[in-house]
Formats: sequence, C-alpha cells, structure tokens
Amino acid sequence: MARSFSRPNRLHVISELNVTPMLDLCFVLLIIFMIATPVLEQTTAVNLPRAEKGAGKSPDTKVQYRFVSIARDGTYTMGNLAVTLAQLEVEFARIANLPEADQPVVRIRADSTLTYQKVIDVMSTAKAKGLTKVGLDTEIR
Repeated sequence: MARSFSRPNRLHVISELNVTPMLDLCFVLLIIFMIATPVLEQTTAVNLPRAEKGAGKSPDTKVQYRFVSIARDGTYTMGNLAVTLAQLEVEFARIANLPEADQPVVRIRADSTLTYQKVIDVMSTAKAKGLTKVGLDTEIR
C-alpha cells in the first residue's frame, strides 16, 4: 500500500499575518509619547534675560516648581493656563496655605524686553500672600 503525503496548503500559511512586530512598534511609540509629553509642558515663548553668574544650574529634582511666565505682551501664564494677576493671587494664597515643606518654588520667567513693573507685580503679589520661595529664571550668556 502506497502512502500518500499531503502537502500543506500554501495559501493557508500566507494568510496568517504576524501582528507582534506591529504591536511592539505601537508600544514603543506610546512610551516615547508618554515621556515626551511632560517636556512640552512649557509652551510660552519667553526671551529670558541673560546672566553671567549663577545661571545654568539644573533645578533640584526633589523640589516642586510652579512656573509663572510673563510674555512680551504682558500676559501671564501659570503652567499652560493663561491667568490674570487676580488669579495668580488666588493660586499664591492656595500655595501659601500648604505646609512649608510641601510648598513649591515659584519661578518667574519674564521676557527680557518686558517692563520691570510686571515682574515686580508678580513678586509683590507672592510676597503679600506669604510666599518665600520665589526665584527668577535667566539664560546663560
């Protein structure tokens, strides 16, 4: 009795698509976007004033920061949100009510062509609410 060997159907083998590499690519892209999104948080374009000494030190990673940006046209932003000086005052009061160890450092990023009074307005508002951790951001010359 002769044995008959059947050949596998080639169409059946080709029709199965391996999606594992595609899923790997999707997961890698997801991780890249999750890492890159916090970096894009500061979206206000500000030409910082230049400083020769003390600039360029990287911020302490253990400390929390709140960034207040003042654009060339005098508009205020805190993080990504456009705010008024009155809204900054409310936010500064909220920060001041936190225990001192939990209070973030308020960093002011003002455009170099801006009038000095706008910066003083933000600093005096922070001081009036009792904040003591306020700094000015500059660029390295």
